[in-house]
Formats: sequence, C-alpha cells, structure tokens
Amino acid sequence: MVSKTDSFGFNETKMFQVARDCSPDDHKHTQNLVESKDDMLYVWNAKNCCILVLNWRAAASRKQDELKHQTLIPSAPQNFTVEKILPSTDGTFLALAGPKGVSIIELPRRWGPSGQYQNGKECIICRAYNLDEHLFTESATLELLQIRWHPASPTDSHLLALLSDNSIRVYDVDSLRHVWRIGPTPTPQPVVIGSGSGVGGGSKHGSSASFVGSPGTAVASPGVTSKLAYLNSLGDTAVDFDIAPPRVVSSATGGSGSVGADTTFSPTTTLSTTSSTVTATKPAIAPKEGTLMNDSVIAQKNKKAPPTAGAGGTKVEWPIVILRGDGNVYVLCAGIDTNRPKLQGPISIQPQVDDNYGLDSCSLIVIPTLPPTVIIAESTGKTHHALFLEESCPLERSLTSEQLADSNLTLHPCEWYLHVLETVELELGLPSVAETKEAKSYSCPLHLKRDPLNEARYFAYHNAGLHAVTLDFTRPLHEFVQQEGTDELVEKYPLFNSHSRAEYVVCTKALQNANTNAVLGFTLLQSPSGLVLFLASGQVVSLDLITDHSLIRKWPLSGSTKKAGNSESPIKNMLKDSFQKRIQSILRSGLTQPILKLDQSTEPTPQEAFELLTQATRMLRENYFVRHDKARQEIEKREHVLKLLKQQQLNDIEELQAEKQKIRATAERLAETYEDLCDKQNSLFKRAQEVVRLATLRLPKGSFSEKQFTERIEKIHQSVKMLQKNVDQAKQKITTQQMELEMKKKTAKEKTFTLPVKQEDIIKQIIGEMYTQIDSNVKDVKKMNNILNLT
Repeated sequence: MVSKTDSFGFNETKMFQVARDCSPDDHKHTQNLVESKDDMLYVWNAKNCCILVLNWRAAASRKQDELKHQTLIPSAPQNFTVEKILPSTDGTFLALAGPKGVSIIELPRRWGPSGQYQNGKECIICRAYNLDEHLFTESATLELLQIRWHPASPTDSHLLALLSDNSIRVYDVDSLRHVWRIGPTPTPQPVVIGSGSGVGGGSKHGSSASFVGSPGTAVASPGVTSKLAYLNSLGDTAVDFDIAPPRVVSSATGGSGSVGADTTFSPTTTLSTTSSTVTATKPAIAPKEGTLMNDSVIAQKNKKAPPTAGAGGTKVEWPIVILRGDGNVYVLCAGIDTNRPKLQGPISIQPQVDDNYGLDSCSLIVIPTLPPTVIIAESTGKTHHALFLEESCPLERSLTSEQLADSNLTLHPCEWYLHVLETVELELGLPSVAETKEAKSYSCPLHLKRDPLNEARYFAYHNAGLHAVTLDFTRPLHEFVQQEGTDELVEKYPLFNSHSRAEYVVCTKALQNANTNAVLGFTLLQSPSGLVLFLASGQVVSLDLITDHSLIRKWPLSGSTKKAGNSESPIKNMLKDSFQKRIQSILRSGLTQPILKLDQSTEPTPQEAFELLTQATRMLRENYFVRHDKARQEIEKREHVLKLLKQQQLNDIEELQAEKQKIRATAERLAETYEDLCDKQNSLFKRAQEVVRLATLRLPKGSFSEKQFTERIEKIHQSVKMLQKNVDQAKQKITTQQMELEMKKKTAKEKTFTLPVKQEDIIKQIIGEMYTQIDSNVKDVKKMNNILNLT
C-alpha cells in the first residue's frame, strides 16, 4: 500500500520483507546495501550472502499481478562483510565491497516481457571474482575505503579500489592491472616527522609522493601496523576519491608517461563543457590540447576503441581527485592504461583559512558542472562547495612547496586549485534543549551521492538520516561560461548572490541517547525520479523527486486564472509581487522538518518522549510562531496602507466623475457647433463652384482643351470638304459615263459590235470596282454629314 513516506510501495514488497529479516548484524553504522541501475533495484541479503533484484518499473506497472523478485547467488562466497554494492556504468557487473575485501559479480543477461534476468528465473548462480583475498588476510589493519567504476572502461569492467595504505588498485574483472601510490608508503622503517607545514592556498601536507608499484609489491609486512596507525592519526591517509571530467593532453609534453619514462608538466589546461547534457558539436576535429571534455562523450569513444594517442599526439586523461583525512586534496592524472601516473598536490584551497576547511574530512564527490564542482564533507556535518579551477602559474607555486624527504618519490606541480564558494553545515539529528545551549557534540561520517538527473543537487546520508543539498550557482555559472563578453555578463549574471539550499529529508536520530537507526542503503531512481532509503529498523522510505527545482518557480499560482491579454496596472503588479515576495521571505524557514524514522526496537522512556515533545514545541515557537506573528504584522500594516489608499482612490473617483460630467457637456456643445460649421462650409463650397463656372464662361479665350477640340473640328471640316469634292467629281464622271453609255447603246443598235469575251469580263470587273469605290465614298460622305449635322 502506498503511503506518504513510501510513494513507490516498497515496504510491502516481498523483496524488502526478506531484506528486513536478513539485515546485517552490525547495523550501527551507515552502509549502502541498496543500489539501482536503470529499472533494476539491487538489495544485498547479508544473512544468505546473495543479491535480491527486482525490476521495480515493471512491478509498478503490474499492480494486480505482483512481480516476484530474483535472487543472484555468487559462485564464490565472500570472506568479508559486505557494506557496499555498486553496479558498473552499463550494468554489466556488480561490485561487492567491505572493509576487508572486494568482489565482482558478472550479471546475467536480461530477456523476457518483464525485462528480468534470464526471463524471470527465481534463483541464478552468477560468476563471482574475489579480488586479492591474500592481501587482506595477511594484513590485519589494511582496509578498503572506496571503490569506483572507471567511466572510460571499454569493457565496463575496470574497477578502482582505494586502500588504507595510500594506494589505488586498478582491476580488470579479476586481474590486477595497476597499483598507484598516492601518499606515504607504510614501511617497517622508523618514522621521520617533517618540520614544516604546507605552503600555498591553505593546504598543508607531510611527505607525500607519487610512486609506481607493481602487483607484487603491495604485500604488507608486520611493521606496517604502527605506520598505518600513525598515518591515520596525522590524517595523511586518503579517505575518498572521485573521478573528474576528462581532459586531452599531449602525449609528448603532458599527461602520464609509460613505464620507464618520466613525465613533465603538461601545458595550460583550458576548461570546457563538462556537463553530461552537452554533446560534441564537431567530433571530427581533434580536441584542443589540455582541454577538459565531456565525460559521457569520451566514455563512449573509449568503449569503441582503446585509449591511444590521437593523430595530433594527444590522449585522454581522467584526473582522479583524492581527499585525505586532514582536508588536503590531491590529483592523480592517469588513464586506464597508465603505469606511471602523476600525483599533483596538495591543491591550493582559496580563500585561506586556519583549519584548512576541515581536519576530519570523510567524503568527496566531483559534480561534472562547468567548471567542475568538488564537494568535501566532514564528520562534523559540514560540506564545502568548491570550484575545480585551472592554476594560472603552477610552476611558480611548485617552487615554494616543501621538499620531499625521499628523493626517489616525486610530487608534480599542481595544475588546479580549489576555490571554496560556500560551506553548508548540516544538522545531524534534531538538537535537544541542552545541545542548543552548548556546542553540537554528535558527529558521524557523511556519505555523498550526486544526482544523475540534476547536476545541481547531491545527497548526504549518514547515521542521523538523509540530507538533500541543491547548488544555486551551477546554472548561472554554466550560462556565464558559455556566453561571450565580460562587462555585460557581470550585470546580467550576478554570480554567487544566493546560498545553496539544504533540506533535511529523513531524520533517524531525534534523541541524544537513543539507539542509532543508521542508513543501510540509499539509491536514486530514474523515470520516474525518486529515492529509496533502507534503514536499520527495516523501514523503507521511498519518495518522489522533482528533477529541476527551477521549474517550480516558473509555475503560475493556483489562484491566478487571468489570461495574459488582461494586463494590469504596473503599480498594482509591483505592489502585489513585492508583498508576496515579502511574505514568502518571512515565512520561509532556514530549517526543514524531516520525516522522523526512529529505532522501533525499544520504546522511549517518558523522559525521552517529553524531551521529543519539548523539541517539537520549541521548534514551533522559535521557527514558526515567530515568523507567523511577523507575517501577521506585515499583513496588518499592508491592510492599513491599502485602506488609506482605497479612501484616497474613492475621493479621486468622485472628482473624476464630476470632471466627466463637465467634459460630456462640453463635448455635446462642441458637437452642435461642429455640425453648424459643416453646413456653412458646404453652402460656401457650392457658391464658390458656381462662381468659378461663370468666370470660366466669360473668359475671352477658351481653355486648352477647348482649343484642341476646335482644331480637331477644323481638320474634320477640311477632310469633309475634300471628300465632298471627290464625290462631286465622281458623280460627274458617272454622269459622263452614263451619257457615253447611252450613246454607245444607240450606236450599238444601229451597228452591232461584239466584244471578245475576255475584254468584256475585264470591263465588267473594272465597272464593278468603280461602283464599289463610289458606293464607299457615298457612305463616307453620309457619315460625315451625320457627324457635322449637315443636310
């Protein structure tokens, strides 16, 4: 059944019921026994030493028909206590890790309608590889601190493991590829304490070095125990690491060299787009030397082809950011096949502080923003947000660094520095009345996990619950870096003007002396976005997540039903918006009330229950009632101002009504005057037209058009005369011809004369033509007479 604290309904599933019954015996400290990859959810069964897996997305779609979970059984049993599981980048392998060992399980193939392993087979035996078992059995103090899958692995099988002896081991499934030294090597020799402290940017370090080890040189000796304890007490042991976005360096002048060849300092690094949402626009062009690149793009390229030198003598490096317990940060520049990596550091941390931003650092993550953001966590609950920036003069800074005691070990100049933007202090449990008066005493290690869907958010889980921290500077910083120009951008993007927001999501420690309800597993789900939290008490908290908080700010208010076309007064909008923001800022609390999930194994005593009630009452009084009283005072003040404004507006309305009546009377009078003027204007216009017509008639000479018309009449008259003359001539000729014809007829009677037939036809033809011509001339004359009205 879905509840408010279990949005996905995992509490009622058979898988978590089994996990609840088979929880680990040691559940007093935070572990991570729950992980997810795509639509698969993995839970470690500590009692049966197997993995419970469920396709949670398919199970959510099949509400009535419950989807059964599957059990993955490793073929090789683990000789250590598993405290962390981690699937690979593509979900091909699953790593099992604990303080005394690490194992890799090869996951089976998936097929079938529900997308399960081997079409939903209930129990599956998977091939498992236990890595370096002899190494942990021979050394009693050696521990595994952190594991990470390398994102550029071409086979999705390269695992990086951080050990407590200041070494990182690179495994390719069951084979040990490299051993990278990242600090002082524990040896049975006498300990030499350095006399000076670190210089530059608030970083301090002892004798730190970069040493290349082979797979056979890492066997611990009996004298290592005291050395490890000494290094741990000084904070010279690495506690965590993470892989930063890659960069392209020259294979000849920069990066990490091969075996037997020393390396030199690489050219200046140029920061570029590292966000996982940005794609390469010109993949055919070789990247610029020393440029941080998109980690997802490089990972896809490396999966297709092994990482070799490019056409221009360039190759890809993945900087590994390493955190030590004393707060110092180092960078190991290495690729997957690098034998001699460069250890750079300690990184300069700006601005400088006395405590070097924490003396009890415990966790570190790198968020692939632009530029990358490094999150450093302390056991006291503080997290430091820093930008991973390029060092302008790394060679000059390296000249002032401390000389190493061992000449065989080298420490390269650092090419980056950290600029801390802010420090967020997380509340580990609800403080009691006594703790508020005194300094906060409770502390525990923090475990960090970044949000894969939102690069501006990460999560911190610990013995006291779960925190969600949202970074407000990532989005404006990304826009600022992508734009061009300087002066206008500073005004358009005021950087770092708002603080990050920390939300206490789940609290598992409300009383000072209560049992710890530690987090046994935490993972993030995708599509839909959500989180799953598995507690030591067996409770499962699953909540929906908002992918991007900026979308909420753009949503309109629920009560606003006005359309965009109905614009309001600017003064009204200004008053309304400012007052709403003012009330929201007053009611906005700096603290968030988490979901309480306490240990249910023992009932609290009446004193503890009273203390919890006192905490809730004090929280309401100090953080809610005061704010509501202040908001009420602001509302009353605004109400008084609005009443005065309303009265003034009513008076103004009365004055405007009187003025409106005056304007209406004036408008009517002006309309009547306008009509009278129009009538007079029309009569004057007609009189003017008549005067012009009479004046034109009395002119001595006609106009130009009349002259033209007269000339045309004259020409027509002359043509008519010529035609009349031609007609008269034709009539005379006809008369003459008729007389001659009559005379010929008379003579013909008297004398018979017969013409030839041919001559007769010619004469008839000529007479016909003359008749036709005469007839046309007569018609023309009649037409002219009709035109000139001549009788």
